[in-house]
Amino acid sequence: MKNRGFRIIFFVAIGLVVGAAFLLWQHGQPRRQAVLAVSKLADNLANSRGAELLDTILIPVAIQSRTPSEQEQFLTKALADEISPAGVEALKRHAEFGPLKTIFPNEAPVWCSQAGVNVDDCVAFKMERAGIRAEVVMLHEGQTYRLVRCTNVRQMASEKSPT
Repeated sequence: MKNRGFRIIFFVAIGLVVGAAFLLWQHGQPRRQAVLAVSKLADNLANSRGAELLDTILIPVAIQSRTPSEQEQFLTKALADEISPAGVEALKRHAEFGPLKTIFPNEAPVWCSQAGVNVDDCVAFKMERAGIRAEVVMLHEGQTYRLVRCTNVRQMASEKSPT
């Protein structure tokens, strides 16, 4: 009898551990999806895939009237110094992630107003290193994340640990 009670407690404990691990994994899913979207953007820039680039970015109001080719050219030039695959790796490992209004409470309303998006629909990454702050803001639309803002991600790629 004593052995049977131990087995029941053991299996209940294992079930709780597996359930908790699943919930933690599921809780991290938005971060993983957002990192994947930023990584895809960096890859599109690094490999000159401009057409795919337009699918990963919320096109700024200032260039919406331009042709897709002009939009690609503008965005490629604007983002070339801002993001790199190595910078995304650093962001993946060390950046804060969460709702935009939590990560950047002071800047969120202004950035979303400029982009014409709802602050509650946005998430952000923030990382600081050597006095430089990387900022990535993304619009979360269903299962899709689209870039709204990206600064200094390339500069986060370094062997030094974050400060």
